Amino acid sequence: MWFEIHCHSNRSDGKNTPDEMVDFAKKNGLSGIVITDHDTIDGSLEMLKHNSPEFQVIPGMEVSSRDGHILALNVRELIPKDLSAKETVERIHSAGGIAIAAHPYDRYRSGVGDLMHEVDFDAVEVLNGHTFGNTKDPAVEAKKSGLPMVGGTDAHTAKEVGGVRIKVPKDLIE
Repeated sequence: MWFEIHCHSNRSDGKNTPDEMVDFAKKNGLSGIVITDHDTIDGSLEMLKHNSPEFQVIPGMEVSSRDGHILALNVRELIPKDLSAKETVERIHSAGGIAIAAHPYDRYRSGVGDLMHEVDFDAVEVLNGHTFGNTKDPAVEAKKSGLPMVGGTDAHTAKEVGGVRIKVPKDLIE
């Protein structure tokens, strides 16, 4: 099963509607998607109407913590922005979600950096379709922490969806 776990609709800074993002993911042969709009969950929750045995829609968002961006997968409530990374991850876990350090060492965008070693993250995004330079190699750092490694397109248009995808043997959340 192939999943896009990091993309943005026009509910935050993306170009396309959540429906268009899901439609393109399906046409592109993906098994599922997580729409991770910045600091809002509305578009992602709306897309649950597309969830089916053939195509999995997982609610999520990208939270702007004080310390950097954090992907929140499998959450159905708004996680507030501007909390510390530690508080943000705790809120994600309390909501039953998975906390992923998004583009942690991106040279140009906000990532949590070395806090990925101190905070209870569930995984690290080591490949991001919009990262053009890292201050450290996120894969090396993830290995140091023993954290699972994932990738996401960080798509802001439907045509980008699935450019970076992850393969899982079955249900993504499991």
